[in-house]
Amino acid sequence: MSPFPSHVEAFVRDFKTSEPLSIVNLDRQVFNAPLRRDILQRVVVWQRDSMRQGTHSAKSRSEVAGTGKKAAPQKGRGKARVGDMKAPHFRGGGIAFGPKPRDHSTDLPRKVQEMGLRVALSTKYAQDQLTVVDNLDIESSKTRDLVNILKQTYGEPTMLIVTQDINEQLELAARNIPRCEVIYVEETNVLDLLTYDKLVIEKSAVETLESVLREA
Repeated sequence: MSPFPSHVEAFVRDFKTSEPLSIVNLDRQVFNAPLRRDILQRVVVWQRDSMRQGTHSAKSRSEVAGTGKKAAPQKGRGKARVGDMKAPHFRGGGIAFGPKPRDHSTDLPRKVQEMGLRVALSTKYAQDQLTVVDNLDIESSKTRDLVNILKQTYGEPTMLIVTQDINEQLELAARNIPRCEVIYVEETNVLDLLTYDKLVIEKSAVETLESVLREA
């Protein structure tokens, strides 16, 4: 049996004022995992591989425009033999072994993906960049009102807001804020967690993450 408690603690705060409302127990496996930079690197590379469009394309000698006529006689010139002018070593010719459209995505074991999420969440908790809020309800969908809340309560860090359910007003309000992104709990990923300075997450979303990421 581990001598350490099975949980760590965090304040549950009011989203608009950041005033503490209560204390919540966070699962130690999810929010206090060992900080593994190597795991974070593997997951980020895997995510960014999947994001690549892979639409790069260069024309080979059979695809460039031009005649297939032999450029010079085979013999008698005292120079090297040449074929048509579409060969790769001629200006305007095709590209030898150039890039072609392809899928850059790679595979990563599911357990490594989940471990990466645990490490990223634990990093936010360890660096005091995690704020658990009771709910994310706001009165209006005006961007100006949300900007005022964020400036007065959280300063001006880049911010990732994780919601449990659809919150149309919050999404509309945050849509035009360049340093703020709103995602559902199912969309939580390592790249976003590391990209944004501050993580604001609903208490119910914390419970969802714990149920999914808790090790058996």
